[in-house]
Amino acid sequence: MVKSGKDIFTGGGRIIRMFPILGCTVIGTFIGYIGGKMQSFSSSSLSFVTSGSTHHGYNGSCEILHSYKPRPTVMNGNIVGEIVPDSLIPLYDPKFLQFNVTRSMLQKSRPVVGNTQRLHSFLKKLHAKHCTTVLFLGGSVTAGHNTKGGLKDSFPRFFMDWLNERYPCENSDRSLGKHLTKRTQQNSAQTNFISWDVISVMETLDLVIIEFNVNDSFIAANPHALEDKGREGASKDYISVWYNEILLRRLLLLRKPDPVAIITFNADYIGRTWAPKPYSDPDKDRKTTFRNNQEPLKFWLSSMYEIPMISASTWMLPFAGKKGTNWQFNRNNSYSTSLFHADKCCHPKRGGHLILSLVLAYCLLEEEKNMFSSSNDVILDIEQDFSAAVDPILRDPMYLSEDEERMYVRHDSVSQLLDFTDPSGHEKWKNQVCENDGWNWFADNREKDKFGLIANNVTGGQHISLEVTGGKLGLVELSYVISYENFGVALSWVDDSRDGGTHRPKCKNEIWEREGLIRLGGVEYLFGSWDEKASVPMVTILKNRVEEGGKGYLHICLTPHSTHRQGNENKFKLLGVRLY
Repeated sequence: MVKSGKDIFTGGGRIIRMFPILGCTVIGTFIGYIGGKMQSFSSSSLSFVTSGSTHHGYNGSCEILHSYKPRPTVMNGNIVGEIVPDSLIPLYDPKFLQFNVTRSMLQKSRPVVGNTQRLHSFLKKLHAKHCTTVLFLGGSVTAGHNTKGGLKDSFPRFFMDWLNERYPCENSDRSLGKHLTKRTQQNSAQTNFISWDVISVMETLDLVIIEFNVNDSFIAANPHALEDKGREGASKDYISVWYNEILLRRLLLLRKPDPVAIITFNADYIGRTWAPKPYSDPDKDRKTTFRNNQEPLKFWLSSMYEIPMISASTWMLPFAGKKGTNWQFNRNNSYSTSLFHADKCCHPKRGGHLILSLVLAYCLLEEEKNMFSSSNDVILDIEQDFSAAVDPILRDPMYLSEDEERMYVRHDSVSQLLDFTDPSGHEKWKNQVCENDGWNWFADNREKDKFGLIANNVTGGQHISLEVTGGKLGLVELSYVISYENFGVALSWVDDSRDGGTHRPKCKNEIWEREGLIRLGGVEYLFGSWDEKASVPMVTILKNRVEEGGKGYLHICLTPHSTHRQGNENKFKLLGVRLY
């Protein structure tokens, strides 16, 4: 005899008589469809509970507390009309989309179904009219970079507008509320690893959507590994899965206050790696495994951790190049990469962001249908989400050593973070600045949301001193921006002097080296420039250490501009300091 696991309403493991329930479901769904939401009932034989919620489900009289909502008006059979509420239909007019979106396209958007227990809990909150919080972790694509409206024209904005229209919520006083959007200033798995405190201090979270398909391909190094990962460990693909595994394991253990629903979302791809010369180097690109496309890696991790994965690029990229490379960048091709992107990298235009929002909305609605239609299916124990239990169980790590798991996931080692990217974080670290000559804290991007400690002067010599206290391992980690033009080289060291001591004069020496891990006479070189046409975070752990509980002074200074670097400016942008 097969023992049933949890059904989606009880969370229990008892066997139920299915025919009466099935009859209630069929009759109730039909009545709910033609009559709208039915009268609620005070108790139920099958129920679920979320934090602060009442019970919902089916009762013994076949009354439905969760009626399935009828679809909005269908526009001549167009799938868009089935997804989008009537009030938002003008926004998704075909003239605003790059190409016609079909049902079969959207069906391809769910390469990994994963374990849907957390996603069902999120959907139940929506049906209970709870106001939820959705966190978007992503880079410049998530931020709507190179659209005219920035965040206002991004898929998170369009998706949240859809969510609020499709599932209106109520405040505690029963007034109309709103589902809330959260973002961080970090743009890769690595930088979210470094600034995890930004996520962990959020009071409530219900759904996290992770979009790092583009940015994770730019992670340059892994200074956090506590063991020698060998030759394979130096590859970008390995570095990416290492940081992503930590991020997923942390999110699976997070309670805000409930287990958080997680979706990995592959929204885009790097276009220029598929382009012909002179925009790319086909001879070089064809010798890479995935052409800088992180989707296969996300597919692998999502599968092993049973994280639902939604993807637009899994069908958009094949469509774009279906008739060859030249056709992929021909603007007469409706599915052209050139039409989808606003630049040579990877940033969708406004119409592309509307399509990305449709992809997310469609997959959520399909899972909603699955939740209601399969509510009485037998679920085996092995199918449960053990990570969501009161005493969570995670699979053994695939890439992390025992020490790395203890330190980075279980947080047995406490770290201290000076986060210069937090727009409201100035008060937390300003008293640790002991001396400052020429460094300023501000946001230097067009949207005015990417903060950092910045020095910018072609003559060099700008110096800042920070008082730091050593952590358990004595490690000092720096994160900063590297870019292809207008960025220079900084020097860093740790000593007992507030003013930088004997190393300070070195800040006026021009540095000719272009890259590498260079440490000379106790001073370490931080290269802010590289050849890739992208601006991304870089992380390094200094050779200089500060003993546990000991005090020291961390010094960073900008060196003069060198004529062999791209651009006329000489900038260095510090993102954060962490002590382990």
